[in-house]
Amino acid sequence: MKKIILGLFLIGIAMHSYGQDVVFKAKIKREIVPVTIIEAIDDDFRGFEVIEFYGVPVEFIEEDVYINDDIESDEDYETFQVTLKGEHGKLVVTYNKEGQLLSSVEHLKNISPNIDVREAVAKAFPGWTLTKDYYKMTHFANKATKERYKLILKKGDDEKVVFMDGKGEILKVHKKINVNLK
Repeated sequence: MKKIILGLFLIGIAMHSYGQDVVFKAKIKREIVPVTIIEAIDDDFRGFEVIEFYGVPVEFIEEDVYINDDIESDEDYETFQVTLKGEHGKLVVTYNKEGQLLSSVEHLKNISPNIDVREAVAKAFPGWTLTKDYYKMTHFANKATKERYKLILKKGDDEKVVFMDGKGEILKVHKKINVNLK
């Protein structure tokens, strides 16, 4: 009986945690997006195709973020999120109404890692071959850029998954296990 009561209590706590308010975004048409943002995207991200535009009910004032509950129409948005697609992956960028880039998150794959990462891999894993790579870069205006690589290395039948930062520092290494379920 105690286990049932404890289980129900834990389920109740879990359900309550999902009931929190969430900042949402609303999909909007290109015609609603300010021209300054369209021009900024063309300048900042040549070679990428715009997939979707979203209005985000958030305002950035100096270093603070405010949620704007008074959005009555698509023209009232101050912040816009744009999803872009390119040859090697996608980007999600956020602009303010004036066309200033506030943040960007890049998810790319099968790109050549920078020289620091390549040299670190060659030094730490001699004889291993890079077979796949995934790159994630997060950038916020006026803050340091955070780069992460997920690299799949192979040597014979062995595979490793290596996580590195943009400076070539190894963050984590996993041995990849191939399981044959036949």
